[in-house]
Amino acid sequence: MILIVIINLLVFASVFLFVSALFRTPIETEDASAFRIEVDNIDRDTIFESAFMRPFLVPIYHVVRRLNMPGLKRHILKLLLALGNPNQYTSDEYLVICTVWGLIGAIALWWGVWAMLGYLSLLALLGYLAVGFTVGFFAAYLLLRERALARLRMIAKRLPYTLDLIAMAMDAGATFYEAANAVIRDDPEEPLNQEFGMMIREIDFGRSRQDALTHLGQRINVDGLDGIISAVLQAEQLGTPLADVLKLQANLLRMRRSMKAERRAGEAAVKMLIPSMLILIAVVLVIFAPIIVRLIRGQYLE
Repeated sequence: MILIVIINLLVFASVFLFVSALFRTPIETEDASAFRIEVDNIDRDTIFESAFMRPFLVPIYHVVRRLNMPGLKRHILKLLLALGNPNQYTSDEYLVICTVWGLIGAIALWWGVWAMLGYLSLLALLGYLAVGFTVGFFAAYLLLRERALARLRMIAKRLPYTLDLIAMAMDAGATFYEAANAVIRDDPEEPLNQEFGMMIREIDFGRSRQDALTHLGQRINVDGLDGIISAVLQAEQLGTPLADVLKLQANLLRMRRSMKAERRAGEAAVKMLIPSMLILIAVVLVIFAPIIVRLIRGQYLE
């Protein structure tokens, strides 16, 4: 009875949200991908440009665009920017993709269960559709999240080395702009170099170095990057040699990484204590179990 009430409430809430979304004013969210399209002269290559998929996706897009979920949309946009957004999706468009995967998951689960059981009640049908939609929706979201986090880890690993390269080039007489360009040309496919390339193109497009560096920090949420950007901007204002600042920041990043590794090693030793004690207890029981059993049964050792 309780399950029926819960499913009815979920169905009512879904219909209510769908209908209200159709008549709500679209929620405008900040989208930095449009500027990148303008800077890089990128031709979008997404499923929304497909003549076959567009009639099916556009109605879903208009519904998703009107959903009052600014926090979720900002989070999706943040993940897209961390991934580099190679296909230039907006947050609303990726939510449409998640919705499509949810619909595919719902249909696939319903078809699989129907093929096995042959008959489903209306309550069971709604339950399987809800479970399939949820699994498909979050599978698309988790795929984006894991790819974005993997790229951020690669950027964090590369950051001290790249700062050293830029500082060495500046020591040799290059400006920050020239040094960054030289590093980018060395390996243009490396994720950090791609982000630096975006920063350089923003400067070429007419934005100030401060704005370009600020946008770099907004796109890439890497530990220590905000401090580096603040130090670089402060060095420009005070006239401090930028190469020395970059070397200092690279050393600080390495020191912070070493301290984090030591802390995790110490935490690992503590976390291994409980499993080690359980293993020790299991070994003791295996060794002394026959003796304990004989003592319980009254059979003394001869």
